[in-house]
Amino acid sequence: MRARSIALFGLIAATFYWSPALYHLDETGFGDWQTFVHQWEATRAGLFRHGELALWNPWHCGGTLLWGDPQAQGFGPLFWLTIVPFGSALGGKLFLLIHGAIGFSGMFVASRRLLGVGPPAAIGASILWAGSGFFAWHGSGGHSAFLPFYFTPWLLLFWRLAPRDSRYAVATAFVLALTLWEGGVYPFPYFALLLAFDGAVQLARASGPDRRSQRIAIVRAGVLVLPLALLLGAWRLVPSLLTMSRYPRPTFESDRLSIDEVIAMLTSKDYDYGFPGHEYVWAEYGTFIGWTALLVALAGAPLAWRRGHRWVVLGVLFFGATMMGRVTPLHPWSLLHHLPVFGSLRVPSRFAVLTTFYLGLSAAFAIEWLRARLAEKRATRAHALVPALLLVGMGAHLYWGNAAVIDRWRELAPPAIDPDPEYFLTSGGEYHAYASFPARGVSTRGCYTGMTFEAARGLWEGRREQARVPGGRLIAMTRTANTITLEVERDGDAPIVINQTWAVGWSSDVGRVVQGASGLIEVHDVPAGRHVITLRFFPDELPLTVGLTLAGFAMAGVVLVVARRRRRALGG
Repeated sequence: MRARSIALFGLIAATFYWSPALYHLDETGFGDWQTFVHQWEATRAGLFRHGELALWNPWHCGGTLLWGDPQAQGFGPLFWLTIVPFGSALGGKLFLLIHGAIGFSGMFVASRRLLGVGPPAAIGASILWAGSGFFAWHGSGGHSAFLPFYFTPWLLLFWRLAPRDSRYAVATAFVLALTLWEGGVYPFPYFALLLAFDGAVQLARASGPDRRSQRIAIVRAGVLVLPLALLLGAWRLVPSLLTMSRYPRPTFESDRLSIDEVIAMLTSKDYDYGFPGHEYVWAEYGTFIGWTALLVALAGAPLAWRRGHRWVVLGVLFFGATMMGRVTPLHPWSLLHHLPVFGSLRVPSRFAVLTTFYLGLSAAFAIEWLRARLAEKRATRAHALVPALLLVGMGAHLYWGNAAVIDRWRELAPPAIDPDPEYFLTSGGEYHAYASFPARGVSTRGCYTGMTFEAARGLWEGRREQARVPGGRLIAMTRTANTITLEVERDGDAPIVINQTWAVGWSSDVGRVVQGASGLIEVHDVPAGRHVITLRFFPDELPLTVGLTLAGFAMAGVVLVVARRRRRALGG
């Protein structure tokens, strides 16, 4: 199939899968979607109201990090192509559809290239994985930072091609970097584990007289991908790591699943909000693929093994064991929690996304076997009809199991961005509408983030002056997303207190900014007299991260040029 046809297949499949969400184009999603809508609107408000890239979010927690938020999505290209021009309601649906199309088309291409199966088998793999309940539950519940999981098949395909062609090493690094740019705080470490697992499997699979050169090529690809990914992703990786070091959240995670519970996750359409015996709600476990798809995948496992694709079966076993959690101290999840970054990850059942990825690849072998057997018996009509009916059955079963989960888009879109707001902290009773706060230009004491960042204790609510000037008076105050400008007149030397939560990165052109005892921003050492004081949030590491990312693009360009010249010299 041509690239255009594959892209069209991905878009049609994603549109069908997410169609319950598309019935409500002018509405946003429930749950954590409101968190991401708020975050998106903070970026849009900074851009459209103040003409700047918002690094600070003054509309939540009495002020909180945007630049340093590991889940911030306003620094990635797909955000700027969809949500910036079309808004959080329609743009959010386009953002969702583009990721879905990438997932469906990627699984089709990866199955064809890596497994050598025909189009029906590749479509089956795509339906099982990209149409699974993992994306329904996490997508409908607002885990927008999980959408880069849709990049999985492209990542593995590029990684497999990288030992033979350095251009694919660049492509692999770019997918990893794009994941970071989109706030993929979970997909990125999962992807690192996926590549490490697959690299180890490929090193073990190397055979024949040239196995040494095969292994050298795999190691060389890894040596190239690692620095490229770190450099290209530095734009988001560096601030995210700094935030994690300043606001650590180590977890023990004793959650574990039995085999019966894993089967229930994959086959149960009926559920309660809770999951008895487990810390998290069912939304963290539901991964419906249905009995039809599961049996097809299980039937494909021995076929994959016999055809020399044992890595598919090993992938099911390894990531399946990982998603089961802390079953024993030697299970993968238990061991991973001793590693940096992995030690702060929660909910082992989220590894279902990689388990179902390998189940999808396994299912492709069963569908391919069925098609080949019918072709051998010269059953011309059955040769095409039976696999088609199987695919329709799988797709219908998946849609039946996941449509009601996806159909949860009933929240109002944020209002138009007010060009001249009066900034203040609203009462806690309005917190339910926090997605609209950036557009309205107000904030709140409420603080719901993926970090351990907390709102300052000393914040005050209501339409009052937003700075206190002991021994003097506040004449005027204006602000943008990243700046606070005060005009003050004072006689004493007591610190000026700003109604804003302090964080590393704030500075002042008069005096110095410190964290007050109540967690607020305070400006010390301001001389007596009348002053115009500008406070600015500008992280020290920002120039470094931009420089590193630009260096990554330069390095990628060099690798692409060298690889192209080498292929030309070899007549490729």
